[in-house]
Amino acid sequence: MTKPELRTLYKSKRNELSPEMVDEISLQILNNLKLMNIWGNLNFHLFMSIHNHKEINTLPILNYLFAQKKQVIVPKVENDRMLNCLIHSNVEFETGKFHVPEPKSFQLIDSKEIDVVFVPMLICDKSGNRIGYGGGFYDRFLKECRENIIKIGLNFFEPIDEIEDVFETDIPLDYCVTGEEIVSFFV
Repeated sequence: MTKPELRTLYKSKRNELSPEMVDEISLQILNNLKLMNIWGNLNFHLFMSIHNHKEINTLPILNYLFAQKKQVIVPKVENDRMLNCLIHSNVEFETGKFHVPEPKSFQLIDSKEIDVVFVPMLICDKSGNRIGYGGGFYDRFLKECRENIIKIGLNFFEPIDEIEDVFETDIPLDYCVTGEEIVSFFV
């Protein structure tokens, strides 16, 4: 299937999830993240959930990162790019562009300083290619990051076999973490 077809299908599948299922699977995803060999890193980039899109609830991950004394970076959209905002545990959020919660106070941090990035998506394939909302924000952001950044997609659904129309500019994930499994895309 193509990106537009898959985008429509997985938005629909996500809309079928109850709020309780979203929260339950989100906690299972956090539990699987805890099993990964990533916690020696310091700087973690985390997307903030758009609740009316039934995205994974990232608040438990945010709280876990702070409890682990990690530096947390969240995105803020400015024009066609994302700013990397280093936040503290007492940060207040406001609704920004695309209804994404964005920090009211923050310190800008260079993309090259980020060690691990949790990437939102609708679905990915077994090669680590992902489909987001089609704006290209994360692909542009990941191009600015250093080559060895750990890219972890968080999703409700297991990877599909193939996305037909992968673009040259698409940057594949290293892992996909669902409530059921941790999938590595390293060969």
